[in-house]
Amino acid sequence: AIHGVPKIKEKYNPATWMLEASSIATEAKLGIDFADHYRSTDLHRRNKALVRELSEPAPGAKDLYFDTQYAQSTWGQLKHCIWKQWWTYWRSPEYNLVRYFFTLSCALLVGTIFWRFGTKKSSDADILTIIGAMYASVLFVGICNCSTVQPVVAVERMAFYRERAAGLYSAVPYATAQVLVEIPYVLVQAICFTAIVYAMLSFEWAAAKFFWFFFVTFFSFLYFTYYGMMTVSITPNPQVAAIFAAAFYALFNLFSGFFVPKPKIPKWWIWYYYICPVAWTVYGMIIGQYGDVETSISVAGTRVEPTIRQYIVDHFGYDPNFKGPVAGVLIGFAVMFAFIYAYCIRTLNFQTK
Repeated sequence: AIHGVPKIKEKYNPATWMLEASSIATEAKLGIDFADHYRSTDLHRRNKALVRELSEPAPGAKDLYFDTQYAQSTWGQLKHCIWKQWWTYWRSPEYNLVRYFFTLSCALLVGTIFWRFGTKKSSDADILTIIGAMYASVLFVGICNCSTVQPVVAVERMAFYRERAAGLYSAVPYATAQVLVEIPYVLVQAICFTAIVYAMLSFEWAAAKFFWFFFVTFFSFLYFTYYGMMTVSITPNPQVAAIFAAAFYALFNLFSGFFVPKPKIPKWWIWYYYICPVAWTVYGMIIGQYGDVETSISVAGTRVEPTIRQYIVDHFGYDPNFKGPVAGVLIGFAVMFAFIYAYCIRTLNFQTK
C-alpha cells in the first residue's frame, strides 16, 4: 500500500520478497521509515483500539479456571496408561521372549537334572538336595526377571519425563500401570515354571501343595521384577541400577536360610534374615512340600531318625503352620517394592537437560 515499494513477482518466494521490501535499503531508497509511517495510519489506530477492547473482560465474565491439573481424572489417566503400557509390552516381544526362554530353559534343566527326585525321602541329603533345586531355580529366574526389566523401565522413564512435563498424566497412574502390566506376564511365567518343575520332580500331587508351590513361585518372581523396577527408580541409569541390584544378590543368597539355616545365623545378623525376601521364599517352599510329611529319614552323624516334619523344624527352624504369615510377607514384599518404585518415580528426577 506504500507508493514505491516493488510488487512481488510471479512465482517469487513471498518470504524473500517481504524481507527485501521491508529492508533498510528499501527505506533509504524511498526516504521513508516504515515504523513511523505505520503509526500515522488508520490501521494502527484501529489495531490499538481493538487491543484495548479485547484487554477488558466483558461484563459478567469470569476468569478461566480448571477444576483439575489434568484433562482426565486419575481413573481415566490410569486406564490410558494401562492401555499404553500394554501395547508397549506387546510390541516389545524381545523383552518377554528372553525371560520366557530363560524360564523354560531353567525349568527343563532343573527337571532333567533332578528327575523324579521329589520321591526320594530316605535321608537328610535327599531333602537338602531337592530343597536346593527349588531354591536355586527360583533364585535364577528371579534374578533374570530383575535384570531384564531394568532397561525396559529405564527407557519408559525417559518417555515419562517428557509426557509428565507436557501435562499428559501424573506419576501415580503411570507407575501403577507399569506395575499392573507386569502381572499377567509374570503369571504366565509362573504357570509354565510350576507345571514343568512340579511334574518333572514328581512332587506329591495334592491340590493344596501344587497351588501353594505356584503361589510362592508367582510372588517370588513378582517381587524380583518389582525389585528391578525399584532399583531403576532410585538410580540415574540402568548401569548403576544393575550394580545396585547385584550388590544385594549375594546378601539375598547368604541370608536365604538355606546355606546357613535360621537357627545357626548369629543373633546380630538375624534381623537381616527377616527382611530378606528370598528367605521367605525358601520358608514357603519347604513348609509347603514337607511341612506335613511324617516319613522318617536318616540324618548324617546321628542315630535318631526324625520325621521330615520334625527335621525341618529342628534344622531350618521353620513352623509348618506358618503359611499364613509367609503368604502375607511375600505379598508384602511385592507391594513394598512396587510402592517404593512409584514413590521414587514421583519424587526423583534424573533428567540432565
